[in-house]
Amino acid sequence: MLRSSFHQHMEDVKAQITNLGAEVLQQFDRAIEAFEKSDLDLMNTIIEYDTKINEYELQINNEVFQLIARQQPVATDLRNLIAAMKIAGDLERVGDLTVDMAKVSKRIDKASYAEKKQELLQMAGDARKMMKESLESFRTKNLIVAQKMAALDDKVDAQFGHFIKGLFKNGTTEQDAEQLTQLAFIARYIERIADYATNVAEWVIYESNGEHFDLN
Repeated sequence: MLRSSFHQHMEDVKAQITNLGAEVLQQFDRAIEAFEKSDLDLMNTIIEYDTKINEYELQINNEVFQLIARQQPVATDLRNLIAAMKIAGDLERVGDLTVDMAKVSKRIDKASYAEKKQELLQMAGDARKMMKESLESFRTKNLIVAQKMAALDDKVDAQFGHFIKGLFKNGTTEQDAEQLTQLAFIARYIERIADYATNVAEWVIYESNGEHFDLN
């Protein structure tokens, strides 16, 4: 009875993480759209919704703590619970980064730097693909998909490095420097989101075999 109850609660926790992942991915989509369209209302929506993301993570953590206290899980079950908390934490941090993107996007001139913005949108699309696939690997326990994150993360890292090097290669005015610095912040947030997508994949692998591989 206890084991059956534990596994049912564990499935509930995983469903909550899947829902949290969907919410965070939607926040990222909003952040990309708000940046692309300079949509102030959407930026404010992202910022305001962050409290919901925080509540999701807190709910998952409380559920995990209750399971540990009441069910006394064995080693394999405890590993699943640890992975659940870690993934929830990583997803919450992605949510924070989408808020950072929204806040910085407010300070970027709508009409300027079209070429640089396009580079960032390409980078954001690749990071979004990573988030989507890492969440899918969690949902389906697909280790092959999880292991792909290393190569995808390398691609985003290379894009980030190329973007930063190209930002200030020409002389800039004080106004240009301010705007280019904000674009650099956006690039950094996108690169960090890709890192957290990779972290999620690492925890999927850990949950499966008990070994923690560094995919970054």
